[in-house]
Formats: sequence, structure tokens, C-alpha cells
Amino acid sequence: MQKGKPIRQRYGGGKPSQSSELKKKLLIMGAGFLLLVAGFAVVGFLVYKALGRWDFFQITTTDIQGCRRTTKNLILEMSGVDVHSNLLALDTKRVKAGIEAYEWVESVEIARDWPNRLTIVVKERLPAAMVSLDNGLFYLDQSGVAFAQVLPPEDMDYPIITGLKRDQWPRTLKGSQLGEALQFIKNAGQGNSILPKQNISELHLDGDENIILYLVDRPFPIHLGAGKVGAKYYRLTKVLYKLYKSKEFQKTIYVKMDYESNKVLVGFDERVEG
Repeated sequence: MQKGKPIRQRYGGGKPSQSSELKKKLLIMGAGFLLLVAGFAVVGFLVYKALGRWDFFQITTTDIQGCRRTTKNLILEMSGVDVHSNLLALDTKRVKAGIEAYEWVESVEIARDWPNRLTIVVKERLPAAMVSLDNGLFYLDQSGVAFAQVLPPEDMDYPIITGLKRDQWPRTLKGSQLGEALQFIKNAGQGNSILPKQNISELHLDGDENIILYLVDRPFPIHLGAGKVGAKYYRLTKVLYKLYKSKEFQKTIYVKMDYESNKVLVGFDERVEG
């Protein structure tokens, strides 16, 4: 009776297959490649650290642009850059964060000019108004950010927004009373001589979908209501023009822009002569 082949030979117990040898070669090549990459990385890091201490890249000039409310010396101090700073090793994110921590700075752009010059461009916040809060008066930019407290003798020639508390601050300006008040101020800043921005004394947000405007030259209440800010500003300039021209402005005691659709109600004190 003829004997069969051992079972172990049927299950790979003989010579290794070509696929197994190929896998081993690929693993060896892969490991070698990783070691090579790691070696280059270590060498590159050491070279970078060495260049970061080289005087050739030492910053000799720092060009600071965009300062109006701020000063170049202040921005330089906030940046942390000094005569020992190396342009190659400089952490620009840290420099940017340091400068933007200042309340009057909105954003910063930093550029390296090789081999030893640094340019810092500052965009400052521009006050659109002042807002009265529980802890004082603050400058307010067009984005609705109350960014710096107003401390005399600083410039206070801005409209004041009242009636708003920090815990009532809107998450977004769109559709909010604060957004509408800022939009009204923006419209007034377009150069209309009848109602310029300089003639806005106060915009009071009463929390009942009504914004009340008070003028500098005569502070009677002008009820703006809510919505359609651009149209109401344009209509109010027409009303004020007629009041000025007819000499009834001095008799005016209130204006209601939200009286009825497309109608304005003006109240007069008849005891006052025009």
C-alpha cells in the first residue's frame, strides 16, 4: 500500500514561499525609510535650532504700521520683540496674540522680511458710538464690541447708546436693537447735513421694540420704533428739513416715526412761538 505525503508538507511546512520573502523585504525597506526620515528630521531640527541662535537672523528693524490711537512703542512692548529676537525662531502666533490682547487692537498682520526685518501692521478698532453700562461708559465699534472704557479727557464726541445691560447683550447684531442703533448711526455718518452723526446725542433702547433718538440741538424724543432703519432715517431727514424750514422745530415736543405705516406724527407745544 502506497504511503501519502506527510500532512505538514501540505500546510507549508516546506520551503518559504516567494510572497513571504517579499513581505520581509518590504518590511525591512519600510523600516529603513522610516529611520532615514527620522534621521533627516533630527538633523533638520538641530540645524533649525542652530540657525535660530545665529546673529545673521537677529532682528535689526521692526516696522510698525497702522498706529493712530496706539503708539509704536506700545505695540513693540506688547509684541515682546526686542534686540535679541531671532527672525527665524520668532513665534509669530505668540507675537500676534500679545498685540491683539490690547483693547484698541482689532487684528494684526505680521510679515518676515528676510534676513532680519519684521513688519507689523495693526488694524485698530474705530469707535462708532459710546455705550452706557453699569460699570461706566465704553467705546463701541461698528461690530457691536464694547472694547475700552471712556476715561476723560479722552474723545467723547460720539453718540451714546443707553438702555442696554451686559446680560442683555445680543449674540448677533442682525435683527437686534443694538444692530439697528449702530446702523442708524452709520447712515447718519454718510454726510447728510440735515441729520449728521454729530447731531445725534443719544439712542435709547427701551427694550420694547422701540429706539428713541435724542438730538444735540434740541433733545425731544424721536420714536424710531423697530426695523426699516434706512427708510426711517431718510424719512426723518425730510421731516426735520420741513420743521427747520417752517421754523416749527422749536415748538416740537416729540416725533413718532412708528405712528402708522408710512405716516409720521409730530407733536407741538403751541405755547412756544416759532
